[in-house]
Amino acid sequence: MRNPFLIGEKVLLTPLEEDDVDFICRMENDPEVRYALFLYKPLTRQMVEKKIQQMIDSNETFMFMILDKESQQIIGQTGLVRIDFISRAAVFYIAILDKLFRSKGLGTEATQLVIDYAFNTLNLNRIQLHVNSENAPAVHIYKKIGFQIEGTLRQAMYHGGNYCDFFVMGLLKEDFKSPHLSQTEKINITTC
Repeated sequence: MRNPFLIGEKVLLTPLEEDDVDFICRMENDPEVRYALFLYKPLTRQMVEKKIQQMIDSNETFMFMILDKESQQIIGQTGLVRIDFISRAAVFYIAILDKLFRSKGLGTEATQLVIDYAFNTLNLNRIQLHVNSENAPAVHIYKKIGFQIEGTLRQAMYHGGNYCDFFVMGLLKEDFKSPHLSQTEKINITTC
């Protein structure tokens, strides 16, 4: 049994643990996930063990495993990297491995939980991310949460025989509507 750190209606986010090696190896070596995340290097168990330990030891990375609340199955990973507590900014990351758990709102809820934690617990002011401009479903979800496209990194990465543009998307604390607000607070915010 894992200890949940952030709890949503559909997902639980638990701290990254050394025991997550097998899942991360499977996820990051999966051809579909590897392609979506622009990963090119095969990962060995030893490489993942080292990577996990570096993330656990880092004060600039807070990584979580995403569990489907109903089945308690690990379905992906999310978190904040390059956290800068002086500038109060971080970069957001998420990956869902199992196709069966995609397009069900689990990734959206996991994203909202991490962003809410970043702004309302860590007191960060800005979260940003980079997303392939052709990844319309991800761009739609990020916009739905409140991220704005702030720029385009033209031909930023080589992928699948082509150079791909990436959007830089950002979200400020003042623009984020927490999903954990009471219904009255949500109404007051929308009427202001």
